[in-house]
Amino acid sequence: MAGKLVQVATETVTSAVASVDLIGTTTDDVYMITVNGYIPATDAADLRARVLESGSANSTANYDRAFLALRSDTTFSNQSNVNETYYDLTTAVGSSTGEQMNGIIYLYNANKSSEFTFITAENVQLSHTAILIGNQGGAVFTSASQVNGLQFFPSTGNIEAGTFTLYKVV
Repeated sequence: MAGKLVQVATETVTSAVASVDLIGTTTDDVYMITVNGYIPATDAADLRARVLESGSANSTANYDRAFLALRSDTTFSNQSNVNETYYDLTTAVGSSTGEQMNGIIYLYNANKSSEFTFITAENVQLSHTAILIGNQGGAVFTSASQVNGLQFFPSTGNIEAGTFTLYKVV
């Protein structure tokens, strides 16, 4: 990665929505997504993501992930899942004052129809019980397809606030 970012798409949520679609992975480049100030409308909602194929979210059981959670209330923990219907990116984000999530996601092989799409992600959040949690890890969509973006949605309820931005790394 050379290190120059070119903004492709951005979405700022100012009133509750069910999901945010970031579309624009049209080349074989690496893409970066920033999530700034994600707040769920419902307390203790995880932020999840699905790949978009031709603008439609793929909800098949083809999502595998492994993350390390660093927590202020206890020691770290390893988290992993296979054959899920989404990428799970957080742990019970709060909706009270000051509780939110911020993160960076890198997206690989999205435009390559013969390859699996991978992500690496790191984020920090203040949970619904006011615990500071940092997550770092990776995930894969285990179906070779051409992906043109990601859809973000909470595990329950709506997205109350946040800015989601897609960049191409050139």
